[in-house]
Amino acid sequence: MAIKPRRIKANTTTDYLGSWQVMNESGVDIAKGNLVQVSGVNSSGAFLLVKLLDVGAAVSALVDAPKFVAGMSIPNGGNGSIRENYIDTAAVTKTAAGTSSVGDSVYAALSGSAGSWTTEDDKPGGSPIKVGIVVKVSSAQDVADGVVLLAPQARVGAA
Repeated sequence: MAIKPRRIKANTTTDYLGSWQVMNESGVDIAKGNLVQVSGVNSSGAFLLVKLLDVGAAVSALVDAPKFVAGMSIPNGGNGSIRENYIDTAAVTKTAAGTSSVGDSVYAALSGSAGSWTTEDDKPGGSPIKVGIVVKVSSAQDVADGVVLLAPQARVGAA
């Protein structure tokens, strides 16, 4: 899916046309900006169920399940919205491991960091799942002023 300028307007960080109302079944609160995956539907069928994306503990049936970004904090057992696209304007892209460049891939982090993502410098082994790209590099190491476009449904580039 191409991201069109009319879908993410200036001074916004989400694509509201690509949002879904869901129920959190992860067992923990989901923070805004966490990566999630669809895991089923609730008993009434009114909401999709989501849980934190955990690459290392992926159930084989859910490996290709749709992946999204939490557009808001969603308490455990509560309802909230998820987005197809999300711009993280407080991202750390310079770490002790190295410096990312504009256009570098962003990957879903491995098990133990469920719901989080990592940059090219800390790329997981095996078959990493690309979830976005670096749009602006942080001004200094471990400073959260970089920008990352998270679009896990878009399958940004090749792995």
